[in-house]
Amino acid sequence: MTESTPPRSVRALGLQRRLGRIQIPVALGMTLVWMLLFDAFHLRPESLGLLVLGFLVSVAIMLVFPMPPIKPGFRFWPVRGVWMIVYIAWKMFVASFQVTAQVFTPGTVHSSVISVKQRTGSDLMLVCTAIVTTVVPGSVIVEVGQTERELFVHVLGADTEEKVRKAERDVRTFEELLVRGLGTRADIAELEEALASGEERV
Repeated sequence: MTESTPPRSVRALGLQRRLGRIQIPVALGMTLVWMLLFDAFHLRPESLGLLVLGFLVSVAIMLVFPMPPIKPGFRFWPVRGVWMIVYIAWKMFVASFQVTAQVFTPGTVHSSVISVKQRTGSDLMLVCTAIVTTVVPGSVIVEVGQTERELFVHVLGADTEEKVRKAERDVRTFEELLVRGLGTRADIAELEEALASGEERV
């Protein structure tokens, strides 16, 4: 063994430190996005393989590109969390048919860019809301105003005032479900305070 070769214990310590940087909640969140992107929630033979592969890819990314710890992080609330997952999956299912119908409908499909101000100050909830809004067919985030806590969303087919208001409600619904399903007690309290002050409840 040459002097340039670190002792096995030092290498093991380095590996242990890297493994210690893996944030399981973040890895699970990345795995969820992976499953949504590959439409793996539809039961088929490769769904389990996609789940395992997605988690391994998430862990590999965190090992190669260590991220600072997210504080205060996620707090998974089982009942609200399950309802959040079911609702988002249902919205993706319905929206996929709506977008398909728009594509095959004769004429021009109009769209709008709307702004939706968030009701909590959590960067994590802001990012989660942006991700969920984007993975639902027909809507995509074009800009995130971190300072103003505002999402700018391109919505396909939102060509009337009624459809624009509905799109805004959809984004606010995602935010509320995510805060109640994954947010901390402080996030939930902030949301409740905003709702109590008269901001739109969805």
